[in-house]
Amino acid sequence: MGFPLNDLGSAFTEQIYQTVMGGDDDTVKPNDNTFFTWVMPGLPFSAEDLEFCSLGIFSAADAETQNKRAAQAYNLATLLDFIPDIGLAYTSEKQAGMYKPDAEKRLSEMYRQILRFSKVADYPLTEEQQAKLDNLRGKLWVTKKVTNLVTDEEDEVTEPSPLMNAYNDKMVKYLDAATEYNSKRAAAAGATGAEGKQASADWILNQQNYFLKVKAAADAWTSGGYRNEVDDINAYINQTTQRSLKLWKQQLLERYDQAQISTPEVGVSFPYTTLVPGDLANSRGWTGLKMSQNTTEWAKSTRQTSWRAGGGLNLGLWSFRANGQRKDSSYTENHQVSDFSLEFEMCQALIVRAGFYPEFFSNRGWTLRKGEGWMFDDLPSDGARPPKGEFIGYATQAIFVRDVTITSEEFVSAFRKTAAETEVGGGVGWGPVRLSGNYQRSTENENFKSEAEGKTLTVPGMQIVGFVNHLIGKAPNPLEDLDDTEFV
Repeated sequence: MGFPLNDLGSAFTEQIYQTVMGGDDDTVKPNDNTFFTWVMPGLPFSAEDLEFCSLGIFSAADAETQNKRAAQAYNLATLLDFIPDIGLAYTSEKQAGMYKPDAEKRLSEMYRQILRFSKVADYPLTEEQQAKLDNLRGKLWVTKKVTNLVTDEEDEVTEPSPLMNAYNDKMVKYLDAATEYNSKRAAAAGATGAEGKQASADWILNQQNYFLKVKAAADAWTSGGYRNEVDDINAYINQTTQRSLKLWKQQLLERYDQAQISTPEVGVSFPYTTLVPGDLANSRGWTGLKMSQNTTEWAKSTRQTSWRAGGGLNLGLWSFRANGQRKDSSYTENHQVSDFSLEFEMCQALIVRAGFYPEFFSNRGWTLRKGEGWMFDDLPSDGARPPKGEFIGYATQAIFVRDVTITSEEFVSAFRKTAAETEVGGGVGWGPVRLSGNYQRSTENENFKSEAEGKTLTVPGMQIVGFVNHLIGKAPNPLEDLDDTEFV
């Protein structure tokens, strides 16, 4: 019995989707304000590409290393400086645009435009309130001076405080535990045949243990990661500034500017952006997953068709470049494959953007007026489901996979024939996984290829296959009792 490539691709992506976004009603509840965006094909990264995330930029021993890390920061920031599309994948053509500093809609620039042209309620705070706000904000973010090793000049940078670092660190550990719980649940739910017995037995016997790991991580986030304290600080800031946003808005604009850095090579300022965990390649947060052709029936019964899951995508489709154009392989999504198995590891990385304060969107003390600086067709978001607007949300997590191993004689044969049709510098992708070819890093190009031996295809390294995105709700959404004349 054969299985269509698209069914296998859908089973693969459903395994990832259920692990990241799924959950049950009792333990790990899916968030209604999130949706998933696929990257097709994936965006490869080496450990060196993310070196600055763990070691920083200004800790470099010499100017050459510092410039290299600044270039790494530019590449990552440019990639993540996008506003997600509802239910659409980032295909090869669109990925190229993600690396352009003059892209049509950059998240950082749209955020700046919203801050700059928003009208805010102007009820002055008391000195006591202002002092408390300044103190609380200082607990979340700190501004410090660093010496530029190239110019010897002192620059101001804004970065997460020790409190926020602890918060983010414990949150990542909670996400790791929740990911393991979801992956085990998804594996057991999709288990079929003799090879599925282990996953089923594992869940039957160990579900309580996995639940306790999630609970322990949640408790650690609360006790050692200051979860309640940080949430209370943000709640106080939101509540206090609803009526008096003028000074806060000015501070947000200043912090946006302080978060901008540049590289000697590119010469374009960009918002400093990093990932947590910083040492992603060596992190213990990687979860092992595997599937076989039998998983396709489970995937069919659980497949999401709503906009949140990107319904309708050809997730098992081959893609490659030939004669300068992206084409679909002669091996269509309906091509039959038998004896298929796939193993890989997955990790969720938290995206941290210095200078970006999304709590501004939940505040109800501001508005935008078309024609008064705001020249776009739509407001940021109408708050509908699915939403419509110029800034409906932002990516909060990047989903990495690595060490993808596919065992299937027919699949490997199809890969070899498809790879043979690519032009020099081209590449092959299968759904959200890039199997071989060039990939762009700003002005640089890197190359990698899979190893096909017998009926086994091994894909090297790690790559981003998708993003978890957060919806901001209706914005602007001023309080009903605020008069239009109270906005300045």
